[in-house]
Amino acid sequence: MALNAVMLEEGTRHPVPLPNENFLYHCSGVKFELKSGDGYPGDAVALRSDSGTAFVSNHRVVFLPVETTDKTSTGTSSEGTLNSFTIPHTSLRDHRFAQPLFGANRFEALVLPVAGGNIAGPAKLTLSFKEGGGFDFATVARKMSERIQETGDAPHEEELPGYDNSTQAVSSERPEAGLPGYPDEAPPGYEQLDVRR
Repeated sequence: MALNAVMLEEGTRHPVPLPNENFLYHCSGVKFELKSGDGYPGDAVALRSDSGTAFVSNHRVVFLPVETTDKTSTGTSSEGTLNSFTIPHTSLRDHRFAQPLFGANRFEALVLPVAGGNIAGPAKLTLSFKEGGGFDFATVARKMSERIQETGDAPHEEELPGYDNSTQAVSSERPEAGLPGYPDEAPPGYEQLDVRR
């Protein structure tokens, strides 16, 4: 996971895609919470944002708050500023989708740290979908994580094959009897349909 490491497209609040990355789903009106550490002062990190946009790509999950925030569980801190959050699918563990009787649907996961990600240890990620879209988000994230675990690589779109410019004559006539792969006569019990009605 990495805090404040997402590059944004100029003039927008959309992440710049990584090489071979395709964004598959995004959802607005998402509440973000990240808690790490064992609760002892100085050892814990707790970040939250009341509203933002969550993205799922074939490489990672990204959260961009509507406004940058410096809210932490211990007050205001320059180290607790949340401008963006990203986590590769390979660092998501034990993710689940919760649909409580009361309250917003939630995507929850254990996230493992990445080198240079600004968080030292594992953390619990919670994305609450206040305006809907949580089920689709969780489904896409789960499928991407499973696919990457199976193949060991992030899926990406392959280039379409090139067309051959040579023209081949296409005949709409029935092939002559005796050609390989074509029977010489109709199968037994075959009835000729009357096409004249």
